[in-house]
Amino acid sequence: MMGKHKESIFGDLTESWSEERKLKGLLIALTFDAIIGYPLVSELGSGVAIQLINDLVLSAVLLLGLFALTHHKITRMVLGGIILFVICVRSTRFAFGAQWLQGWDILLALVALVAFVGFALRYVYKEGPATSQRIQSAVAAYLLITLAFSLGYMLISFLIPDAFAFPDKAPNFDDPRFGYIFHYFSISTITTLGYGDILPVHPFARTLATAEALVGQLYPAILLTRLVSLSVADKQRTHK
Repeated sequence: MMGKHKESIFGDLTESWSEERKLKGLLIALTFDAIIGYPLVSELGSGVAIQLINDLVLSAVLLLGLFALTHHKITRMVLGGIILFVICVRSTRFAFGAQWLQGWDILLALVALVAFVGFALRYVYKEGPATSQRIQSAVAAYLLITLAFSLGYMLISFLIPDAFAFPDKAPNFDDPRFGYIFHYFSISTITTLGYGDILPVHPFARTLATAEALVGQLYPAILLTRLVSLSVADKQRTHK
């Protein structure tokens, strides 16, 4: 019995360590995409190599999110199929320049990211102690939200070309800078910086920007309240 108990504890610790490594990998990929990707793409332009790097970064985010945030076999299979289709579509666009597939590319990637946000938030807000893994999930959810909104803006701009006003001529849809411009806009919107260099002018674009600004205000407040309540509840259980 003692041997089985030790084996169970060791298995739980190994699984927890593995989950934390997956979350760290996802956070690294998201941070690279948010902070390093945009200036890198802007400096190197729209060459083949930078397009490949751009596709690889998004594919890494999707695959790391799949393994870090999903645990049920059926859910992982469904989302894995969606991600595989996204990667195939991106590969087809990269190889043959089939730009008409971009709408499906954006839409399916958006579906996967919204699912990842839901899984991350479910873990963050469930009962239990306020662990470092829970905090990492909260940060990952925040960065995934910004990426999901950026894809939403891209989809609106793809369907309604004049939905946003730019200070200069906007990049073409096949330019890697096209996605990063909206990622920058998403981060500046959710943090309510509001530089004003990119303006949503279509009602759909304005509504989505308003929703993101509200999320940016409510998410930290609700998250902090939840983490404090979990910490207090954990201390109360410990002292009983």
